[in-house]
Order: sequence, then structure tokens, then C-alpha cells
Amino acid sequence: MKLEAVNASTFKDAVSCFLAHAWGDLADSHWPKIDFDQDRDVVLARFTDECKEGCMRKFSLRLGNRRYPFMKLIFQESLVRDSFFFAVDTHDALDIKETTPDYQEWLAIKDYNCRVKSQVEAEWRKHGVPTLHDILVDVDAADVPDTQLCPVATEPMVMVVDDDLDIAEGARRILSRRGYRVAVFHCAEDALEALPTVRPDLILSDLEMGQGMTGIDFVTKLRALPAWAGTPFFLATAAGIDLSSFEYLDGFLVKPYEIEVLMTFLNQHLESA
Repeated sequence: MKLEAVNASTFKDAVSCFLAHAWGDLADSHWPKIDFDQDRDVVLARFTDECKEGCMRKFSLRLGNRRYPFMKLIFQESLVRDSFFFAVDTHDALDIKETTPDYQEWLAIKDYNCRVKSQVEAEWRKHGVPTLHDILVDVDAADVPDTQLCPVATEPMVMVVDDDLDIAEGARRILSRRGYRVAVFHCAEDALEALPTVRPDLILSDLEMGQGMTGIDFVTKLRALPAWAGTPFFLATAAGIDLSSFEYLDGFLVKPYEIEVLMTFLNQHLESA
């Protein structure tokens, strides 16, 4: 949805749905101190601007939930410049080791956060609040510029690994329309097991993926397998990356990213290869 089409009442609806599922009967006591009868820009000014230099715009409002106070409501661009949507950021991508006390309790909280995210975003779709799904509809309808088409005729296989179903589906649609074959997996464990069958020419992986292996875990194991040690590996993440991990990567994308940036990464790599 274009920014000019979003008004303050859209933000109010988004917050209302979020609090209803995150806090239940405690929703009223967790309303942010924002006057939603004001102009949209005044309301948006109460959000935290998380836009990184050179990246697409992203704004957040920390609303929390019953079990985790750091969950955020996000209003951002992604894939298409000037098209905005709402999302839930669980904000729980922490490096918690299995040896950490209460590790199982932490996994239970992450699972709870994931369920709340799914419920909120499903409720938004029912109420006409724009989500990533709406962006994907626009992506499907848009013409593909010649500059974004795969530069080789062999239809390379791209393995997409992301536990966010909408993001993974978005990558599949984008790449398929641009001359790539695509295999989607929602956890690194399944992707590793499928390597001999899928035989990817390139891998695009998320960093944090639920309770299982991270993208860094994935590429580390990949580099230890002689048959796949040279497979190009791109990491997409909204979080920071340990600099020591760069030796395993062929590149990384900062989320949210534009379609043009994604295709430039992949196409330039294939051309140079």
C-alpha cells in the first residue's frame, strides 16, 4: 500500500488487532500513548525509525505480549519501494545456547511468540490492514524488467531457506518469474538433507530460523561437505552478523531489501561465475 493511502485509522486498527492477540483481556491497559485521531505523520512520528542508511524504510512500535515484552509492531517497505505493510517482529533472535539455564523455557517463549505473530497477521488480513501478502499480489502483477532476468539460459536452481512463510513464498515468486528454478525450505535441517536431491546452484538463507539451526550454522556445515563446499551462499538478515562468519559467505542482504537489490546480487554472481 502506498504511504499516502495509509491513514491514522489504519494504524489504530493494526494496534488494536495486535493487542487483542498479544494481551487478550489486558489489551486496554497496554494501549500506547498515541492519539490516533491525529494526522498519519504525527502518529508515525511516535514510532521508532529503524531505517538503516541506504536501506528501505522501517518503523517500529514495541507493544510486547503476555510472555515477552519486546515484541514489536512493524510498519515498513520491503521488496517494492514506496509500498508499505504491517508486520510483527518477535524480536527474539538472541544467541541463547543449549547450555544456558532455562533454555527449554526460552524455546517455549519463542514458540509462543511465533504463534502470536501468526494470529496477529491473520487478523490484519481479515480487517484489511496491509501485510506482506498484499505486496506479493503487486509483485505478481508487475512487469519484470529485462535487467532482472536471469543472465544464463540454464535456469539455475536457487535453494531458499526461511522460516517466515510469506518471505519464502515472496522469494519463490520473484525468482521463478525471473528465470530461476526454486526450492523452498523452512528450516536449515531440511535444506541440508535435501542437498543431494535439489542440487542447488546457489543458496539464499535467512539468519534466524525458529528453534533450529541458524543460517550461520547452515553455511558452516555446508562448507564442511566436499560436494557442496563451493556452493554460493547468500545470507539475508535484519540482525547483525559476527564478522568472523564472513569467510563462509559470498554475500549478505540486509532485510528489508528491494527486488532490484536481490536480483543484482544473484545475477552479478552468475555472470561472474
